[in-house]
Amino acid sequence: MAKEPPSVIIDRSLSRDNVQYIALNYSDINSRIKNNENHVDLPLVSVLIPTYNRPDYFERALQSAIQQTYQNIEIVIGDDSTDNETELLVKNNYLPYYNNIRYIKNETNLGQFDNDLKLFELAQGEFVNFLMDDDVFHPEKVEKMMEYYLNDQNEEITLVTSHRRFINEKDELLKEEGVTQKVFDQDTVMDGKEFGNMLLKYNFNFVGEPTTVLFRKKDLDEPFGTFAGRRYGCNVDSATWLTLLAKGKGVYISETLSYFRIHNGQQLQSDKMKFLGANDYANSVLLARKKGFLQENIDYLTALNNSMNYLDSVTKVLNNDFYKQELTNTYNYLHDECLELEIPKYNKQDTSYPLVSILIPSYNRPKMLEEALISALNQSYQNIEIIISDDSTTDEVQKVVEKYLNKYSNLHYYKNEIPLVEDNYDQCFNLANGEYINFLNDDDLFHPNKIEIMMNYIQGKEGITLVTSHRQVIDEEGEYLPDIGATTKISNEVTIINGRDFGNLLLKNQINIIGEPSSVLFRKEDLIECFGYIGGKRLSFINDITTWIALLQKGNAVYIPESLSYFRIHSNQAQQNLKYLFTNIYQWSFLINYSRKLGFLSLERDYKNALNKLLTVGTDIFNKYISEGNTSILNEKQLLDALAFIISEIIQGTDKYYCNLCHERFNEFLPLPDIYVIEKFEFENNNVKTALCPNCYSMDRERAFKLFIEEETDIKEQKTKVLHIAPEKNIRNWLISLKNIDYTCGDLFPSDRNMEKIDITNIQYNDNSFEFIICSHVLEHVPDDSKAMKELCRILKQGGKGILQVPIALNLDETYEDDRIISPEDRLLNFGQEDHVRVYAKDYIQKLENAGFIVCQYNFAEKNGVAEAEKYGLTLSDIVYIVSKE
Repeated sequence: MAKEPPSVIIDRSLSRDNVQYIALNYSDINSRIKNNENHVDLPLVSVLIPTYNRPDYFERALQSAIQQTYQNIEIVIGDDSTDNETELLVKNNYLPYYNNIRYIKNETNLGQFDNDLKLFELAQGEFVNFLMDDDVFHPEKVEKMMEYYLNDQNEEITLVTSHRRFINEKDELLKEEGVTQKVFDQDTVMDGKEFGNMLLKYNFNFVGEPTTVLFRKKDLDEPFGTFAGRRYGCNVDSATWLTLLAKGKGVYISETLSYFRIHNGQQLQSDKMKFLGANDYANSVLLARKKGFLQENIDYLTALNNSMNYLDSVTKVLNNDFYKQELTNTYNYLHDECLELEIPKYNKQDTSYPLVSILIPSYNRPKMLEEALISALNQSYQNIEIIISDDSTTDEVQKVVEKYLNKYSNLHYYKNEIPLVEDNYDQCFNLANGEYINFLNDDDLFHPNKIEIMMNYIQGKEGITLVTSHRQVIDEEGEYLPDIGATTKISNEVTIINGRDFGNLLLKNQINIIGEPSSVLFRKEDLIECFGYIGGKRLSFINDITTWIALLQKGNAVYIPESLSYFRIHSNQAQQNLKYLFTNIYQWSFLINYSRKLGFLSLERDYKNALNKLLTVGTDIFNKYISEGNTSILNEKQLLDALAFIISEIIQGTDKYYCNLCHERFNEFLPLPDIYVIEKFEFENNNVKTALCPNCYSMDRERAFKLFIEEETDIKEQKTKVLHIAPEKNIRNWLISLKNIDYTCGDLFPSDRNMEKIDITNIQYNDNSFEFIICSHVLEHVPDDSKAMKELCRILKQGGKGILQVPIALNLDETYEDDRIISPEDRLLNFGQEDHVRVYAKDYIQKLENAGFIVCQYNFAEKNGVAEAEKYGLTLSDIVYIVSKE
C-alpha cells in the first residue's frame, strides 16, 4: 500500500514496569469540613464530569475535583449510566454537603460525544475543564492553570495544559514514555499554531486528553470534538485543542497536574476506535491549513507522510474489511496530495547550520533512485547538498534527475563516462563539501526528519563519531517487511554506545547491526581514509562495516530507536550475487585481523571467536555455491589464502603478549632496567621480566590502569573531569584522545607547557572539582604524604573515583620512613631510590582511609584469569588501589 517514503509513528504502547504510588490521598476527603462559599471575585471554572457505569472510578475523580484549591468552581455531572449506582452515590454522599455540585441523570443514554456536548451547554463557568470519570486531578490543577489566565490581560491564551502521568486501576503511577514524557522541562508559552503543528506533524498528543486541558468557554467557537466543521469520532480531544490553538497561544505547565487512567474497561484498542483514530488524524491534517496550521510545505508533507504511515499500520491490523477499504481510500487521497506538493524551501539553504552532504551513488535503478532522491529533498534539516554520482550504463537515471536539477540548486549530478564501480563511493566522498556525511543508496529511503534528528545527537557532541538508528526493511514496492536479524532494535531508547564495545559486537557476530551506508551520519573529518577503506585496503563488499569500525575506533556511537531510514531488499542486489559473495570471506578475515591493531577484540578469546564465526559463515556461503552448482567461479587462491590464515590464527594462536595502549602484539616484553630492581624489598606489581612494552614503552601499571578504566568505569562515555598528577605519557595521550574527557595534568615541576604546576600538598583547585584522579608513584616522593592524601580527597567529587598507586613492599609490616634520612645516597640505600622518602607497606590502605577515602583493590588477574592477565604482562600480584569518596 505504501508507495511514498514511509514515516515514523511514535510508539504509543504503554509499559507497566516500575510502577510507583501516586502522590494523592483521598482517605480524609469526606471527613473534612469544606467551606462551600465560593470566591465570586475569581472567574467561575466549570469542572464537567461525563460518567458511565464506573461508580468506583467516578468517585475518585469527583473527590479530586472537590479537593481543588481554586476557590470558585462548579462541578457538573452528566450521568449516562444504565444503573442507579452512581446516582445513589452522588445523592447520598455528596449533594447534601456540597452546594457547588450539579447532577444530571440522562433519561436516555446519550453516548460519550453527546454527553460531553450537553455538559458543555450546561456549564455556567467562564472557564471549562472536562474530567473523565476514570481520571484524576492534582489538587492544585485548576489554581495553577488559572494563574496564567488571570495574568493574561489581553486574553491571548486560549489553552492551558500540563504534563500528565498514566496511572493504573490502583492509582499507581506507570512508567513515563511516549505521549506522557515531558515535552518541556519548564513552563512554556507558545504560539498556538506552533503548538498545533507539533501535534499534527507527528500525531503526538502531548496536549493531553480532555481531563488535561483548561480553556475559556467562549474561545471554543465549534462544538466540543469538532475541527474545521468536521465532527471527530475518536480524536475528539485533539480536534478541540486545534480549534482553540487556531485562535491564540498555548501554555504547557511542566508539573504533573492530571492523571490518565489505563484499565481494562477502555475501548481504545477496538477495531472501531483504531479505524476512527487513523481516519481522524488524516482528516485533521487535510483540514489543518484552512485554520492556519502547517503553512510550510515541509511541515505539511511531514504530517501527510506520518498520517499515511499511520493509516498503513492500522490497516494491517484491522479485521473489518469495510474499515480497511475506507482507510485505503483515505491513504490514496493523501498520496495524491503528496505528489502535488511543491517544496521550494530546499533552494533556501540556511548556512547558519552545518552543511550535510547526502551522497547517492547510482546504477541503473531510475525508479528507485527517484524515490531515494525525493526522500533526500524532503529533509527537514535546513542546510543540505545532494550529490548524485551516476554509474549507469543508460541515460535513464539522468533523465529522472534532470527534472529536479532546475528546481533545486543544492542538487548536483555527475555522470561517469566510464563506470567507477566501487570507486563511485570514493568520488561521492571526495565531491562532498559538507562537514557531515550521510550516504543514501539509490534503492533506500530516508525519513523526512532523519538528518535533523541525527544532527541533534552529533553536532557539538564531543566523543560521538557515528549516529545510526533502527531502519525499516521494505520490499521493491515499498511495503514493510519484518525485521531481519541485522535490523532488530538494539534499544527502545536513544542510547550512547561505547565505540569499542559496538565494534566488538559487529566483529564477533558479523551481523551489521549498525546499518547499511544509508543508516549512518558521521563527521567527514573523522574518516581518515575514504569510505570502505581501512589500513590502506579497500573492502568493497563490506564497505559499510569497514567504515563503521574506522569511526568507532575514534569515538562512541548514538543509536536512535525510531526508524529513520528504509532498507530495501530486492533481487538486484550485489550482496545476493554469487559472483561477489565469496569475497565476504577474505575481506572479513582482513578486517577482523586489522581491527585488533586498532584496539578491538583485545581479548584473545574474542579474536578467536570472531575468526571461528567467520568459518561458520564461510560454510554457509560454500553451501550456496554448491547448491547452485557454481563452485567453478570461486577464486581458489584467494579463498585458500584466507582460510589458511584464519585456521592458522585459531590453531597456532596469536603472539603471546599484547599492549592495550599501542595495540601491538609481540613475543616478549622488555625487562625492567636493573637500576629499578631493588632486591631487599619484595614489591607488589613487580613484573621485572614483563615491565615494558617494546613498542610504546608503557609500564605494566599503565596497562593495568587502562584495563581498570575501560572495564570498571564509564569515563569513556560520560563527560568527566580528570586530574592526572605526574602523568605517564601513554595514559596521558590516551585520555587526551577521548573527546568527552575534560583533562588536566600537572606536576611540581611541569615538563611541558600543557602541564599545570601543582603542589599536591596545596592543590589550587576548589573542593569537589574532579570526577576522576590519577596519582601514581608520587606519594613516596612527598614528605607530608598525609596532607597530600587529604588534598586529593578534598578535590575529588562525591561519588568520584581515583587511582592512587605507590610501590608497596610485601615484606614490610608497616611503612618504613625516617625524616632523618635526607641525603640522596642514604635514601637510595634505605628506600631504593634517591628521591624517595619512604617505602610503603600494606598499611598504605589505612593511611588513605584516614585521609577520608574509601579504598578497594582491583586485581585484573583475579577477575579475568591468570592466562588473560599474562597477555598484558600482569600477574596475581598486580593490585591497583582504587579510591572513592562518599
